[in-house]
Amino acid sequence: MSIKTVSNIATFSVVRDILLEGSSVTVSVNGQSMLPFFRSGSTILLRPIQGKDFKKYAVVFADAGDHFVVHRIIEVRKTSVTLLGDGNIIGTETMTKDKVYGIVDCSAMHIFFAKIWLWMRPIRRFPLAIFRRVL
Repeated sequence: MSIKTVSNIATFSVVRDILLEGSSVTVSVNGQSMLPFFRSGSTILLRPIQGKDFKKYAVVFADAGDHFVVHRIIEVRKTSVTLLGDGNIIGTETMTKDKVYGIVDCSAMHIFFAKIWLWMRPIRRFPLAIFRRVL
């Protein structure tokens, strides 16, 4: 049996196409950019995004140019959004809304803690260091 590896860009291009067709898709998180809310290996359900879904604190799947991301909306403007991974201290992505394809439906409790986490942005490098070692 041979093992083949498919690049993230190829895999997530298929995910994008599934979402554009109107279907939901389950994906496995790869990486630590969404710690502490989603750790590598977690599975999330993405559903196609609708206009009413563009809200601050929502977790979305988007095309960031040379790669795809699952990150949180930290700012919504008329035609664009700015995203930041919960596990990132710096490094936002700004894109037009048509480059956002899916959304993770998060509970009210999740959003509550995400608001606190975003507020902690200036000091969250310290708890992130612990999460990265423990998780």
